[in-house]
Amino acid sequence: MIPMILKLCVRDKDGKRFFIWLPLFLVWIIILPLLLVPIPFVALAALIMWPSGKGPIILYGYFTIFKMIGCLSGLEINIGSGDSAFFIVLK
Repeated sequence: MIPMILKLCVRDKDGKRFFIWLPLFLVWIIILPLLLVPIPFVALAALIMWPSGKGPIILYGYFTIFKMIGCLSGLEINIGSGDSAFFIVLK
């Protein structure tokens, strides 16, 4: 499942925290057409390259992008140095 919410937390040296919740489903509405439009061109390139054996690699490589986006759900990134910290959580 693709991540729908991005939680961003920044803690500065004074210990103050700043939270931002961003709805990613609005971003996916923009990105999805950009990923779907090239599918006919990728399919054509795969058909042209099929005799050389690179056609399946092209198809697999393109659709791996969709798999990677789906695996982003649950990703947590924690960056901290000393008193300041930066957290990103995709849900």
